[in-house]
Amino acid sequence: MTSSSGGQRASAGSHAWALWCAVASVPAVSHFLVPASHAVAPVVMYCLVGVGAAIAMAVGVRLHRPAARAVWWLLAAGQVMYAGGDVAYFVATSGGDTSYPVLANVLYLSQYVLLAAALVLLGRRRSPQRNTAALIDTAILTVAAAVLWWVFLIHPAAAAPGFSALDRVGATIFPIMDLCVLTVAIRLVLGGGARQRSYQLLLTFLGLTLLADTAYGLLSLHGVYEIGGWSDVVYLGSYVALGAAALHPSMRQVAEPVEGRSGASLYRVGLLAVATLIAPAVLIVQNLRHAASSDLVVVTASAVLFLLVLTRMAGLVSAQRRIATTDGLTGVHTRRFLSEALHAGRERAARHGGTYALLLVDVDHFKHINDTYGHPAGDQVLRELARRLRGACRDVDVVARFGGEEFAVLVTGELPGGLSALAERLRERIAEAPVVLDGCTAIRVTVSVGAAALPGTASTEELLVAADAALYEAKRGGRNRVVLSDPAGRASVAPACGSADWLDRQIQQWATMVGEELRRRGGDLGVPAGLVIGVCAAWAVMRVAGPGRAALTVEQARAELLRCRGVQFHPYVVDEFLALESAGVIGTSELVVVPG
Repeated sequence: MTSSSGGQRASAGSHAWALWCAVASVPAVSHFLVPASHAVAPVVMYCLVGVGAAIAMAVGVRLHRPAARAVWWLLAAGQVMYAGGDVAYFVATSGGDTSYPVLANVLYLSQYVLLAAALVLLGRRRSPQRNTAALIDTAILTVAAAVLWWVFLIHPAAAAPGFSALDRVGATIFPIMDLCVLTVAIRLVLGGGARQRSYQLLLTFLGLTLLADTAYGLLSLHGVYEIGGWSDVVYLGSYVALGAAALHPSMRQVAEPVEGRSGASLYRVGLLAVATLIAPAVLIVQNLRHAASSDLVVVTASAVLFLLVLTRMAGLVSAQRRIATTDGLTGVHTRRFLSEALHAGRERAARHGGTYALLLVDVDHFKHINDTYGHPAGDQVLRELARRLRGACRDVDVVARFGGEEFAVLVTGELPGGLSALAERLRERIAEAPVVLDGCTAIRVTVSVGAAALPGTASTEELLVAADAALYEAKRGGRNRVVLSDPAGRASVAPACGSADWLDRQIQQWATMVGEELRRRGGDLGVPAGLVIGVCAAWAVMRVAGPGRAALTVEQARAELLRCRGVQFHPYVVDEFLALESAGVIGTSELVVVPG
């Protein structure tokens, strides 16, 4: 029974907005069809639509229960004030008095305040982050609109003869309030995000209201406003749109946070171009009309628009430079930025007769991480490594993503402990704690580091080649180690295993044995050759002593492989390798006697 009633309520709620549009159209159309001899009936029909819109909003809030109820209650309260203002206006002017009624003005102004508060709250909920570009664009469009309002509406109303002081205040303050609402509405539109049907109806209400207010002001200024004219059609349309916005089911999502949009799309550039041309165009029109009373205001607005556009351009240039020099995944600098910093570092070293240094940091077995855990996990590892690198380096050092899983650190100035100390600190900082993936899976990640320092007379290409050669030796030497190049660019620290060529041949020989055995037993079980080599290389690393660490015993190495079975290494490969090692097919005991 509860489910059935809930379904009926949901069905009714989905069509309530269409029902409101149909019902509200009856008095709206009747307002214009009732003969002029019935003086009261058209007014009643008009006010029915305004009051009905307020009731529709209250019903929509109770029916759909949005999270941002305050926004909709503020809009509903504003509509109550506006409907009350309409009633007060018609009552006060029923005797032929065309001056601004005080009570109606107070109610109308209250509606502006409530409407602006609702739009500000809605804008903050949709765009909680600060968006400077959108604020500047809003200012540009608002200043352009203010020029039009001032020249053609506000100033003529304030200077027109035959108006009382109260009428002048009313004719001035309402366009100003319209400008305030327009400013908030523009900021809301420029915030971006999904535009639900309710959101579109709300913007329709705002657009029609501002259009009707402007038309009413111009018609009243020229003394041709009549009740039942075309401006009333626009007002009634705004009431219907506001009620439909509150009754549409999508009103629940209108206040949800959206992704900020601060770029310069073709549409936005065109809109801003038109806005900046409004002030010069108004000056031309004023000169043709031989009216120069507002020239100072228009010229001032042109200067303000010019400064705002310059500020916007500066922001775009800064954003583009940030995109060009910052790696989107890791947040460190790009290779392009590193290249510029390298040339600057070389010039500085040459000028002062010193050296400049570079570290190349490569993630060990990164392909295995991608193959085992997926590329999103690999991206997470890169982000974490970049964070640790920045934490281990000084502020004056330049950390950049060199390419793929490789990072670079340009060392600036003197190092207290020397280049080798910094390189070792980077390696230890990354290896000291596992990287946790998605809050549950922890994997141990290590890096190989190649370091080189050359005098300022050496080119940046020579420094890169020296650091890359050192990195290559670190990877050939078993990884998770640091190798430094001497000033001539040669690797000055040999791998701990002695002969790197010999060790590579051993690893390839083991991988061939394991692969052949896997194929013999089950058609290789679909295991890529890279996974086989990874297990063989890991065994070699564990069984060979390195700088600052002793080689593991056979029992310790077996235990470590079993611990990583199914986590870091393929279980079939680990089982087959250990079986061959136990059977003595893979001779690994000689590794421990290779000179370090």
